[in-house]
Amino acid sequence: ADAEKMQKKMREATFDFDDFIKQSQLVSKMGSIAGVAKMLPGMVGQFDNAQMRAVEKRLKVSESIIKSMTKKERANPELLITDKTARSRLRRITMGAGRQLEEGVQFIGEFQKMRTMMSRMQKQMGPGVSPETATADAGAMPAMAGNRSQRRAAKKMKKKGFGGGGGFGR
Repeated sequence: ADAEKMQKKMREATFDFDDFIKQSQLVSKMGSIAGVAKMLPGMVGQFDNAQMRAVEKRLKVSESIIKSMTKKERANPELLITDKTARSRLRRITMGAGRQLEEGVQFIGEFQKMRTMMSRMQKQMGPGVSPETATADAGAMPAMAGNRSQRRAAKKMKKKGFGGGGGFGR
């Protein structure tokens, strides 16, 4: 039930700061970001330890900013994005979190990008596919392979007839 609600929020781009905190806490329970990344197919060796530490630090900064928000602000990100009081709210929040205003502005920008990306991913996967299923089936779905060049390469291989285990002579 929770996963379905989250999926709907992602698809409709109504993912809020409370959802962000829930997701980051779920990942934290699984271990460090580096440990979680190693569990994902194709992620081993993609990032070095310094990058992983930077991501973990960024998550902590984000969490401190979110925890300085009111419940109303956490539930309604638009108050910090489009509302006329957004700038003063963000200034108050970043001061409360012991952060610079620039860090708050950067976080809001990243949050917007993440929300947009999640919405696009959900729309691409279709209504019956959950993010967990999609990552498990990623190898079975070449059309969903991360980027354009990978999809083109998969399509090219399919046309040639190679890659199907045709024996030694091919």
